[in-house]
Amino acid sequence: MRLKPVLLILCCLLFFCASTGVCNASLDFSVFKDRPRLYLNKQRLEHLRSVKDEQPYADILKVVRKRGRGQVGSRVPNNLLRFDASTIRRPADGLLDISFYYLITGDSSYFSTIEDLLHLFSTNPDWAGNSDMGPAHVLFSMSLAYDWFYDELSPALRLLVRDAIAEHAEIFYDLTHKREIWWAQDKGLLQNHNYVNVASMAIAGIALYGEDARAEKWLDEAERNFDEVLGLLSPDGASHEGISYWSYGMLWLLNYYMALAPAQGLDKVRENGFLKNTALFRMYASLPGFQYNIDYADSLMIDYYGPGAFLRCLASIFKDGHAQWLAEKVETERRKRTILWQDYIWYDPEVAPVSPEDLPLFGWFDNLGILLSRSSWDKDASLIMFKAGPPQGYLALSKGVYPGSHIHPDEGTYSIWLGRKSLVQDDSYVLKKLSSSHNLLTFNKLGQLGEGGTWFLQYDYKKSRGDIPRAKFAQGSGFQAVEIELAGLYLPGVRPKSWRRAFVVVNGADVFIRDRVVPQSAVEIESLVHLSREARRVDGGICLDVGGGYSFSFKGDDFSSQLDRYSIPTKTMGKNIPRIGMLFKASGKTSSTESMLTALARSREGCIDPETVKSYDPVSDIAVVESVGGQYRIDFSSLSVTGI
Repeated sequence: MRLKPVLLILCCLLFFCASTGVCNASLDFSVFKDRPRLYLNKQRLEHLRSVKDEQPYADILKVVRKRGRGQVGSRVPNNLLRFDASTIRRPADGLLDISFYYLITGDSSYFSTIEDLLHLFSTNPDWAGNSDMGPAHVLFSMSLAYDWFYDELSPALRLLVRDAIAEHAEIFYDLTHKREIWWAQDKGLLQNHNYVNVASMAIAGIALYGEDARAEKWLDEAERNFDEVLGLLSPDGASHEGISYWSYGMLWLLNYYMALAPAQGLDKVRENGFLKNTALFRMYASLPGFQYNIDYADSLMIDYYGPGAFLRCLASIFKDGHAQWLAEKVETERRKRTILWQDYIWYDPEVAPVSPEDLPLFGWFDNLGILLSRSSWDKDASLIMFKAGPPQGYLALSKGVYPGSHIHPDEGTYSIWLGRKSLVQDDSYVLKKLSSSHNLLTFNKLGQLGEGGTWFLQYDYKKSRGDIPRAKFAQGSGFQAVEIELAGLYLPGVRPKSWRRAFVVVNGADVFIRDRVVPQSAVEIESLVHLSREARRVDGGICLDVGGGYSFSFKGDDFSSQLDRYSIPTKTMGKNIPRIGMLFKASGKTSSTESMLTALARSREGCIDPETVKSYDPVSDIAVVESVGGQYRIDFSSLSVTGI
């Protein structure tokens, strides 16, 4: 009779282990017995040295050498007093770049600088606070240099470096294991700070394995952390923090998994939905021409790191020719300035690049509710983005994880680009997170949960049960359509009974948006659209690109509208630079159901006549529209589009 409870407990334990990954048996780290052991072994190093004069390896080395020299400067500093957690990355990354260049080329003129930098960091124990990403960059660079040049360092310097690595790895272990800092807690598991800091601790563990008894403890803690992270990452491959922070996080996720590959293989990478799909997301998130990328959340129109190196890595792991093509294309368009030393070791020449011409012109990323649709893969194409999911994605929300930091209160917003030019704008890295900075509705001038602070206020979002059902998605010949219920993202005091936004894209270029609001009581509704600075009123409508063909129009009973210049303070690459444009605002006060229709489309008359909506019946929820592409009947209730 006692056997059944025991079996039940064992089954529950097995299920818990399988779902969380925290019961995995310890990995066999004894594979890390020879040097070098980080990212390459003697045989691999021999091969990498043999191809240094071939392409693309020779070009990669030139960029790495130039960047390393620029980061270090004419001489190594005497101390670290003037560095903070951000600026200390520069000499740390410089150490790594020139270390890799010396490792491959054997150019001895760089070795004394490497020794000086190692001595600098080893004899100055305070690495700008020792608790976040700047010190993590130092720990990472020190660990690689220690491993790569183990036999070349003098016994005295080797001891200094080893002790410094161990001291700082233990600091990061305590922060991670005890969860004494935000990036080690649940809210940090979907944040690039977590990946950088924990990965650096793991790399230190590999560097000191067999020399310091604590190394295995650091590695086990890193595995526990990243198993949790993998269970939360958006399985559609999309990023809640935007492309800039996606690039930073991706680099460090792969820094970790590629370093651990000799001990644990790459099955965890291959089986993870996010890592499997994220190169495709980055393809669709590229602006026409591939020099820049879409900007949303706190991210800009550029990757902070790469993205060539980790796209090459993903191409190698998944035999993905599209990722290989995108890596080469972006690096070419950016004049190879984005190349990293990891490009050299992660490039797999056996994977042939494949252009995106064989891909659909749209991508629907359902966990974060992101639609990306374009008219073609040409550099003068149009690109549309619609964003309609929980700020952290449905998967993380289902597990009660509420990340903050670089996300915005912007669900239901959208952006439009023509080539690399923004016609309908996002707010970028804004200094204060407000829904009114996005292309949304506000109610009594209040926006979505999480707004009002320098960072997304996740406590307010969690406390007020910010939640939205999954979006409805439809596609057909030449169109995509999404409808999402967004009322649940607003404060209970102003939250309408319903706000359903239907977003329809025709031919990857023309956008028609129906907003249907059912208020709780009398409320002022504002519909906000942030347009480029070139937008001008023309015959009752608005031309988005004067002299071009894109037009804007709004239909809503009892709404008044205005178009004014606006400026939003932003934080761009460390500088406060305002984002300037034209703000369209339609306002109306009502206690009854309201339906509004917004059109952003290419006028058949080249914007001489900006009206593209021929009729709209709120009762039937059907509009007849006309653009350069033709005349269409849009049924918003069924999310269908038919040609007329």
